[in-house]
Parts: sequence; structure tokens; C-alpha cells
Amino acid sequence: MTYAERERLFVHLFEQSRAGIRRLCYSYLNSASEVDDLFQEIMTNVWKSLSNFRGEAKLTTWVYRIAVNTALIHHRRRRPSEELSDVPDHRVSTQRDLERQEQLEALHRAIAQLGDQDRLIVSLLLEGLDYKEIAEVTGITVNYVGVKISRIKQALEQLMTEVSHGAF
Repeated sequence: MTYAERERLFVHLFEQSRAGIRRLCYSYLNSASEVDDLFQEIMTNVWKSLSNFRGEAKLTTWVYRIAVNTALIHHRRRRPSEELSDVPDHRVSTQRDLERQEQLEALHRAIAQLGDQDRLIVSLLLEGLDYKEIAEVTGITVNYVGVKISRIKQALEQLMTEVSHGAF
């Protein structure tokens, strides 16, 4: 692959996956500046690895695998005592918007309490990846992805119940 081909492919990947990768970053971090740093680190790793892409997986799956590996390494480097910050307070104009925002914040806090792999699976599912793609990214079987998603839904339901009863 020539440098120009690599550059064109990188620009295409960047534009295609930017929003999804940023959302993945937010599943690990809440600070905008930390997300920016992690996103930049991920894209740097994609650039460095692009010449090694062998075409054995879909390009988007391959990019997500790099993103996940980079995010996990970044997450492990953080001090264990660091807590995820609260979701930023957004001004809303109506009571309905406020209630919806509160529900989303509660869901975000519930997702943040999941283990690393479960948060990753939720993020990939929300990005629209199918079970097979999630299996490729996470390194688990397709059947186990289904099992994990079912268990994650139950865990989130329990956590959301705790939130509504003020246990949070």
C-alpha cells in the first residue's frame, strides 16, 4: 500500500468511525479532555497499524478492535482511585426534556458500573454492531455474546431500579 493509499484509507476510516469511536471513548471516560486524548491515541494506533491490515476481518471491526485494545490499556493506566465523573449537566427547556435527560444520566451511571467487557459490549451494541462483529471485537463466541447481552440487560435493569429507589 502506498503512502497516498494509506492516507486516503485513513481519512475514510476517520470520517466513517469518528462518532462511534468517540462514543466508545465516553464509555470508558467522561472527561472531554481525556476522551480527546484517548481518541487521538486510538487514531494514532489505527494509522500506525494500517499497513498491517490483512483483510481477514471487516475494516470497521478491525478499527474497533484497535479502539477497544487502546481504551482498555488507557483505562488500566488510570489510577484505580479515579472515579468516573458525573455526566455533564445540560440545560433543558422543558420538564419532559429534563426527565429524559435524568433517565439518560441514570442509564449512563448504570453502564459505568458494569465491568469493562460488559461496558464494551453495550457500546458496540449501541453502535449497531451485530453479534458476530461484537464477537470478533471482543474475542468471545457469538453465542456467548447473546448470553452476555441478556445478562447485561438484567444487570442494567437492576441498577436502574436501584437508581429509581434512591440507592445510588
